[in-house]
Amino acid sequence: MNEARVELSIVIPAYNEARRIGVTLETLSDHLQAHHEDLGTVEVIVVVARGHDRTADLARNAADEFETLRVLDAGTPAGKGRDVRLGMRAAEGRYRLFMDADLATPLHHLESVAALMREDADVIVGVRDLRQTHHGLRKIISNFGNRLVRRLLDVDIRDTQCGFKAFRAPVADDLFGRQTILGWGFDIEILALAVRRGYRIETLPIDDWQDIAGGTFTNVAVTGALSTFRDLVKVRRSIARAEPRPMP
Repeated sequence: MNEARVELSIVIPAYNEARRIGVTLETLSDHLQAHHEDLGTVEVIVVVARGHDRTADLARNAADEFETLRVLDAGTPAGKGRDVRLGMRAAEGRYRLFMDADLATPLHHLESVAALMREDADVIVGVRDLRQTHHGLRKIISNFGNRLVRRLLDVDIRDTQCGFKAFRAPVADDLFGRQTILGWGFDIEILALAVRRGYRIETLPIDDWQDIAGGTFTNVAVTGALSTFRDLVKVRRSIARAEPRPMP
């Protein structure tokens, strides 16, 4: 680990991402070098569930391009939520952000996160305009799911599933230490816990989010949605048992 204080940890869950992880890390490295003054010292953590390709090897090959890059072996696939939790709990940054390996959220939004970090936001949530970014079945599923989340969990965020969220270190330790959902619906649980625990949530508009061809959702549109809705029911049942955060 670099001796300089790590300002930001970037966690990238990567399951069977060999076809894109090299380009993703090269693009990220270039961006971090160009914006070091804004972002400070950054560590990158790639969390790889064991698949059938060379994702882990290709990620390790990029290590020399970063101040700090770690590749974590998540073991047998168990869900994106499990992999993000593993990365968040291994992170050492003052803030910990997770983002998708397809770079659907353009990297210039990292500077917006840095600005909110300087204001000591507890939770920073990327929010897309689903009316513009999603189409067809994906749009129907996303809109319906977000309405359910707002109604059942009192989470007043119009997009809970954007794969671009950051947390102040103690908040990440608290929320991900309480996480129980390992699959697609983990975002819902984390945000519901953040509301229940009284953390200050800032939203970050992602108006230029891109639906990347072959992205994570493409191949699991229906099964992923059904899994998320099942997770929503579980969170609804369990969230009432979560203790509010003690006042300082």
